[in-house]
Amino acid sequence: MVYKVLILLLRLGSGLYILRQGFEKLTGGFAIDGLVSVIRDNQDSPEWYKTFFEVVVAQHLELFKWAVQIGEIAIGLGLILGVMSYTASFFGVFIMVNYILADMIFTYPLQLVCFVILLMNRHTLELLSLNHFIKRKNIRNDEYGTRTHSG
Repeated sequence: MVYKVLILLLRLGSGLYILRQGFEKLTGGFAIDGLVSVIRDNQDSPEWYKTFFEVVVAQHLELFKWAVQIGEIAIGLGLILGVMSYTASFFGVFIMVNYILADMIFTYPLQLVCFVILLMNRHTLELLSLNHFIKRKNIRNDEYGTRTHSG
């Protein structure tokens, strides 16, 4: 039971943190175009990642700007509400790895570890999900409805 509570708290905390990040980007004028030159000029990002940013991201700035903002918000809401938590955790790992590749290493390793822990606990995430509780309620309603019709 304590284990499930810890996973729930980790899911909620990770969700709140990334939701806040996405909301700050959405309302704070997030500009991905400045990131392209930073990644190009830094010494720590791999060459293939720098090339990806210059060739793909730089050519589609508006798309990537919205994808990052909306993606973080969707991940946060998924984790907080318990809807598609495993999928949200997967994309949380994806975003954190990208931030680390972009040499933004200050808090993202801790977030990455939290998302990986959530991924490693798929069954517990499913037990604590909103989907699970909705299914249980529907099963109970079906059982109750069946008894009243037959009896």
